[in-house]
Amino acid sequence: MNDAKGSIWRKWDLHVHTPYSVLNNDFGENFDKYVEILFKEAIKKDIAVIGLTDYFTIEGYKKIKNEYLNNESKLREIFSPEEIRKINKILVLPNIEFRLYDLVDGRRINFHVILSNELSLQDIEEHFLHELDFVNETQPFDRDNTRKLKISNLDDLGEKLKQEHGFPGSARFVGMSKATVDHKAISEKLNDT
Repeated sequence: MNDAKGSIWRKWDLHVHTPYSVLNNDFGENFDKYVEILFKEAIKKDIAVIGLTDYFTIEGYKKIKNEYLNNESKLREIFSPEEIRKINKILVLPNIEFRLYDLVDGRRINFHVILSNELSLQDIEEHFLHELDFVNETQPFDRDNTRKLKISNLDDLGEKLKQEHGFPGSARFVGMSKATVDHKAISEKLNDT
């Protein structure tokens, strides 16, 4: 359909990490403060679409969607009615950042999957994330070394590596920093759904 106005340019920011981005958390644990800064900046900069990004999970997106965007009373604690009206016009999408098994010039490649906000959280987790496998980056990607991509399995890997090698940081941080996923498996799973 033709629009008499012609092209409409909108600003998108599809790579905004949440406090649950264990490998890239510059925000601490105060979600109210994070949400306040996130949306006030988005309003100020006239951002139309935000991709909430976490490594290997949708935990931050899930929290913001359930506890803020779908909770008008919580938004009223932080924002004015005019700000809430503007926030409700911003499209918020889940962006999952994967560390790939592949290397380029000795460095891991990151692979982003941005999904529709119309997908249920349960479908994203159960029919996409939990059906992917990951390995410790030092192991070959074969059946004996793979684990299902679940937070509990990332924590288990991290705890094991902390005990074996004394890595600093939380078990989740260590697990996520050493976990890798096969890009072909991600693409195949996306094509199946």
